[in-house]
Amino acid sequence: MNRPEFRHVLTFLTLLTLVLLPACEPAPAPPSEGTGDGGAEWISGTVDERFQQVGDQLAGFSSTMFEVAHRYRELHWAVEDQNWDYATYQTEKIAAATELGIIRRPGRAESARSLFLGAPVDEMLAALESGETDVVERAFREFTAACNQCHMAEEMEFVVVGAPESRSTIVQP
Repeated sequence: MNRPEFRHVLTFLTLLTLVLLPACEPAPAPPSEGTGDGGAEWISGTVDERFQQVGDQLAGFSSTMFEVAHRYRELHWAVEDQNWDYATYQTEKIAAATELGIIRRPGRAESARSLFLGAPVDEMLAALESGETDVVERAFREFTAACNQCHMAEEMEFVVVGAPESRSTIVQP
């Protein structure tokens, strides 16, 4: 074998070794139940403890209400602007966020479903479908009242929902 061919063979063997060598290493160990030592784990503890920690991060109904508050403001301005499609979108998202909140905190289900989801949401959507401003505005007032009734039933009467006083939406009329 002459020298140029030898160099090509040597280069090929070196590259082949670099490619195949990692395959010869043992597979990493599966994640342990955790010991709480911090280690390289994302969250430490047993599987049940980790699951509880992730659940705690979801913040129950408070994270739901944070989203609902944002969408309620958007809904208000959509009604003011007579942007019925955007108002419909926000109403549907408010209902969906509330349903997700119920999954996280099923203890809120009875009040949410009996006082807010169902008739108030359906009536708001029907009013928006009509496209009649006075009908939509009346439904929005009733929708807002349903929010406050639900808060009272959940002993959160200090959370009183009302129309925002200043425009904060980036959606333009």
